[in-house]
Amino acid sequence: MSKPRKYVKNIIGLFSTVKWCLSLTWKSSKLYTVVRLCAEVFTPLLVFSASFIGKHVIDLLSNVDRDVDSIAMLLPLLLALLGVALARAGLQKSTLYAQVVHSDILVGEVSLMMMERALSVDLEYYDNPDYYDKLQSATRDSVAISSITWSALSCLSALVSFVAAFTLLCSMNALYGVSMAIAAVPSSIAGARYTKLLYKLSLDQVNEERQANYYCTIASERDYAQDMRLFDAGGRLMDRYRRVWFELFSKRRSMVRGRAVLTGLLEFMPEITSALIGIDIAFMVLHGNATVGDYSLYTGLVWQLWAAISGWSLNMMQVYNNRLKIDNIKTLYTFESHVADNGRASLASIETIQFDHIRFTYPSTSVLALDDVCFVLRKEEKTALVGLNGSGKTTLIKLLLRLYDPDSGCIYINGRDAREYKLSDLRSCFSVYFQDMSNYCLTIRENLEIADDGIEDIEEAAAAALNAAYGGDILKKAVKKLETSITRHFDPEGVELSGGQHQKLALARALFRRHSALVLDEPSSNLDPVAEHEIFESLRRLTEDKLTIFTSHRLSNVYLADRVIVLEDGRVVEDGTQVELLLNNQRYAELFRYQQERYMTT
Repeated sequence: MSKPRKYVKNIIGLFSTVKWCLSLTWKSSKLYTVVRLCAEVFTPLLVFSASFIGKHVIDLLSNVDRDVDSIAMLLPLLLALLGVALARAGLQKSTLYAQVVHSDILVGEVSLMMMERALSVDLEYYDNPDYYDKLQSATRDSVAISSITWSALSCLSALVSFVAAFTLLCSMNALYGVSMAIAAVPSSIAGARYTKLLYKLSLDQVNEERQANYYCTIASERDYAQDMRLFDAGGRLMDRYRRVWFELFSKRRSMVRGRAVLTGLLEFMPEITSALIGIDIAFMVLHGNATVGDYSLYTGLVWQLWAAISGWSLNMMQVYNNRLKIDNIKTLYTFESHVADNGRASLASIETIQFDHIRFTYPSTSVLALDDVCFVLRKEEKTALVGLNGSGKTTLIKLLLRLYDPDSGCIYINGRDAREYKLSDLRSCFSVYFQDMSNYCLTIRENLEIADDGIEDIEEAAAAALNAAYGGDILKKAVKKLETSITRHFDPEGVELSGGQHQKLALARALFRRHSALVLDEPSSNLDPVAEHEIFESLRRLTEDKLTIFTSHRLSNVYLADRVIVLEDGRVVEDGTQVELLLNNQRYAELFRYQQERYMTT
């Protein structure tokens, strides 16, 4: 691409970015946007007004032949100067207030925008380090949405100041304006260049910054506190942090040092030029070719011209720099969702589920997670999926919920392709306990309601779900019952739960949700034998009229199932009742005997 075309493309991109940011700023608050716009327009006008009034005041005061008329003119000028000063002070305070409040509003809007984007992408991106790099840098750069707009407007304000100061200086001596402009440009260009380089360096260092932040998280989070002390790993962790930090710091320090040296040397040029202009005007005053007020006005204009050039350059740097940040934020939208929500059919309940020749490979891998899987599930059946770790049990659940779509084959719900249903309808029919369950630093009530916030009698439904999950002991420890936080992250009266209690609460959340199909992925892995037995007895009663799928490593729990499907290396190797599979004396019987022998020997 030729340089002129590239230049035009950059200009168009710059204006497009400013427009995008300004529209978001306007959307967040029209009032504060107008206030800040007015401030950018009127501030330079008030500055020049004060300079001109000050010139005439100085001329009147320095006039040795003061007469009555000149003295009479002084009072209105002083009052005008006071009015301008008060107007500037009022405008500054109003602008500061509007800026702080508007920035807070905009931060909230941007945070919601970032959350919405993070929640909308496919699950596959959570296994993609490039996505995490982009997400972190975009989150960090989101403040640029506000600053790019006001930097652009400040450029306009600086441009107005430059034109006014340059014109007035040239009216006295064209050399003043031209020489000052030439002297100020090199340092501005150098500063802009280094700002761009520093931002690109920060993008290159995002992955290392994430590592450093992760080490800080490990050192400070409760989840890792026991390991850090038991293994005495704190020192090694800090050493890793120091290595990563020093590498990041060394590269930035080198570049910052180069910027400071170069721009510092180049800034001598406008300093010397302004001093020479001041000397020339002073001699003009001594020779009677200019007034003392002229000296005050024009030396002030020299500094204002320099400030306008520096301000314009600085704000253009910010606009360009922030344009790169906005472009970086927009890259989040390049992570397209592959699970399309194009279905139009409604779904109220699950009657049958059919996996028809399903093949699936996780993104960025080459190993088949599922290979030609075929079976049909019916509402009246409780089905156990059995197999070793990595056999494909959890993957089947993810495909069923359309967290991923299969590479080939089709999943039919009630005889219809699952992709033909509205995604929200499909998922609302299921309640799921995930193997890698997580609870939230919220109250017990909120932990349950996050699964279903439309239940009217919360107290009764919560008690029923907790009792079904054998989790009544959770409420016994809770000082404020359902309003008790389950950690002390935000509430000193919160309750800390054991691993088993966390599992009971997560299971209660699955049972709390209204559903027609229940999926339980290893629902008793952290439970003691008594709790495990009680929970499976509860599940037997609660799932009589629901399609139920569960996985379990403990084959002693498979007695609940009407049907057992054995998976190995992503394929179905056996399918039948537990009695049938034991009589077949194949893979299921082998696993069953292995566990039986272990229990007998222990």
